[in-house]
Amino acid sequence: MMKNKGIIIWVLLLGFQMVKAGLADRSFATHNIGNLGFFTTNIGQFYPYGGQLEKTIEYPINSGQLVMYRQCLMIGAKMANGKWNVISAADGRFEEFDAIGGYDAGNAEMAMSDKPQTWPDWGWPVQDAHGNPVILSQQESFCVYSDSTNWRYAKNGEEDMLMNMRVYQTIYSWGVPDADRFVLMRFELENQSADDWKDVYFNFYSDLDIGGFSSGDEWADDCIDFDKGREMVRFYDSNDYSDEWMKPNPFQVGITFLKTPNDQGITDFHWIDVAVDEVAVNSSFWDSLSYALMASDTNYFHDHPDLRVEDYFHLGQNEGTRYDDPNTSRILDESGNLIGGAMVGWIMNGPFDVAAGESREIWIGVGVGDDQADLEKVIDQLRDYFSNYEATGDFGIKVMPTPELTAIAGDQRVDLYWSNDLDIYYQNPANNNQNDLEGYILYKTTDPNLKEWEELVVLPLAYDTSSQFLDEAYHYVDVSGVYNGFTNYYNLCAYRTSIAGNREESLLLANIDNIDNQPNAAGVQPVSQSAATKQDMNKIKAVPNPYIISAPWDRNRLGNTIYGEPIRNMAFTNLPTPCTIKIFTVDGDLVNTLEHNGANGRYEWNLLTSERRPVVSGVYFFHVESGIGEKIGRFAIIR
Repeated sequence: MMKNKGIIIWVLLLGFQMVKAGLADRSFATHNIGNLGFFTTNIGQFYPYGGQLEKTIEYPINSGQLVMYRQCLMIGAKMANGKWNVISAADGRFEEFDAIGGYDAGNAEMAMSDKPQTWPDWGWPVQDAHGNPVILSQQESFCVYSDSTNWRYAKNGEEDMLMNMRVYQTIYSWGVPDADRFVLMRFELENQSADDWKDVYFNFYSDLDIGGFSSGDEWADDCIDFDKGREMVRFYDSNDYSDEWMKPNPFQVGITFLKTPNDQGITDFHWIDVAVDEVAVNSSFWDSLSYALMASDTNYFHDHPDLRVEDYFHLGQNEGTRYDDPNTSRILDESGNLIGGAMVGWIMNGPFDVAAGESREIWIGVGVGDDQADLEKVIDQLRDYFSNYEATGDFGIKVMPTPELTAIAGDQRVDLYWSNDLDIYYQNPANNNQNDLEGYILYKTTDPNLKEWEELVVLPLAYDTSSQFLDEAYHYVDVSGVYNGFTNYYNLCAYRTSIAGNREESLLLANIDNIDNQPNAAGVQPVSQSAATKQDMNKIKAVPNPYIISAPWDRNRLGNTIYGEPIRNMAFTNLPTPCTIKIFTVDGDLVNTLEHNGANGRYEWNLLTSERRPVVSGVYFFHVESGIGEKIGRFAIIR
């Protein structure tokens, strides 16, 4: 643990050099390296605040199955003036946390460990005492935020109500088996005020809609369970069917508290109907109500006749006020059928104190599972990994080595190369430092969303008994379904067979955002080679020919608002640079004149005449004129 404390201190020291929290410093990020897509911001929210559709607890990755409506932090304490203050990122009018600048590149993207272009100019924000980056997972995000611009107080002259809290947030994620369906979240709460914080409560406010959040049939039929043994709150669908996704058995979500300042895990848990919650969020008594609920204090609700205690506490068969009975969320209709409700979970730890100038650490895990048993397996696994981290400073998640892939575009071909460094140098510490790799698997897709991958080739290790390093030891040429002007995506994985007989692979690319930063992945677009001699002019073609409007290569891009149809392109290939392309009808009428000055031999035409009208079906001639020669050809368009 001393190692981790050293890291924290180094980050905090850097923090004193940063600017004050502010609107302009806000940014966000998406964890997408594994099977769970997870969205985060640097203002204490884990859902999009600008209306963008992001991977807000998406499973499987790139499926479009999203369940997050709203998830965020709420932190309350007793102030020196005797009043209660709750900093809430769930406020319906304005967020009370804001971003501290200087911890990312300032481009509205949070610092991501696998995207160096998002880092501040002084490097990865989490560093050791020697200034070296400390990255503990395959994909991490880091940010810092505070309540220094809390609108409730800073703008109303109540500076004594500012907590002067700074939160250092790190999220860890992986893309390997047994660790690709959860994220671990670390929050360091620093008291930068001159006063001690008393009776602090931390709430991981969660409004999750299992089965989808776009339809009232889905967000209004959920149930919430509480498993104190696992310190887990589970969100599940009452009828095990998603009307939004039109499929049975929507996945479940679990939230577990791994480490808390008082070492008591989840100390308070309550669920609220979203209709009640939305009213409270926008109320003038939000802070008092929030703190009373986080502290499980029913007196406040009894003392306010405009509030109904039964709307906020659902104790059922439980004794005491700290935990709602999970059975109370299993709402039935008049016929006795389980229908659930629109559930918001308040998941708390407290009370604890934080002295002036000190900080407290909180760790939370968020995992997904196909059903209850599967979710419990995921949560148990992530808890084991965290226990290993607590004991050794390392999560113990075995990450297979990643080969580096080089892709070179040719004319309707892609050449793929990689070295034999893993053959020679890799040693698995979990297997007596033996090289237990068996070979490489090359995947390919043309889907820009990277959803559907095909296994292109499996190649066994060829150099595991050699000591000669070769930069381009492996070479594969892809010419199948490769077209100039269309992007092909490749992902190279190393593989081995586990003790259980299963094939284990290194990281498979999950999302296009990672393409430029994953050494084992590449997106490449083959291009035509420019004609250099008179003989090369014979290679000039119009493609595709014939052009069929409904063909697979007819890529719908931006909508053409003038003509009410998509923009469509065909191309002329192997052109010299520069050259002039004239297009004629069979009657010799000039349709359009195109000037090509591109660096490669390809020019894309949008099938519009010189008067910006769509061309009709028929046969057309093209004439290419350049300094090295001429070329006449013909093509057909079929609508």
